[in-house]
Amino acid sequence: MTFALLLALAAPQAAGGVAVDSVPQIGIATKHARCIVRQVGVAPGEDGARAAKVADAVKGCRAFAEGDFTQGRITVGDRPVNKRWWGRMQGILDSVEADVSAAIVQSKQYKIIWELPDGGRVDAYNAPEPLTSVKLLTVPL
Repeated sequence: MTFALLLALAAPQAAGGVAVDSVPQIGIATKHARCIVRQVGVAPGEDGARAAKVADAVKGCRAFAEGDFTQGRITVGDRPVNKRWWGRMQGILDSVEADVSAAIVQSKQYKIIWELPDGGRVDAYNAPEPLTSVKLLTVPL
C-alpha cells in the first residue's frame, strides 16, 4: 500500500513537460519557460495569489517574446524568422505556458531543466552537443 501511494505521488512529477524537436525552437522555448519561472520567483503559498502571479508572469513573458519577434531579434542563422515560422512557434509557447503554470503548485522557487532523448536530465543549456530535441521540465528547487 505504501509503495502504491509513493508511486501515485511521484507520477504527476514525472509526467508533463514540453517536447521540442526543432533546434531553433529549443532556445526560444527554454528562454520563455525560464522567463516565466524567474518572474514568478518564489511562488506564493495561497492558491489565488499563486495563480495571479503565474498569470502575470506568463503575460509579461509572452509580450517580451512577441516584442523580440516584432523587432526582428528572433533569428534562424542570420535571418529573422518570418510570420509563418513564428506562427508555428505559438503552439510551442502555448504548451510551455500551460505546462509551467500547471507545474507551479507549491510555495517554492522553480527552474527549467532539459530531459534529453536518452532520458538523462540536465540544467537547461548544459547538454552535450549536438542537441536536436529536448523535453522542458519545470522542477522545484
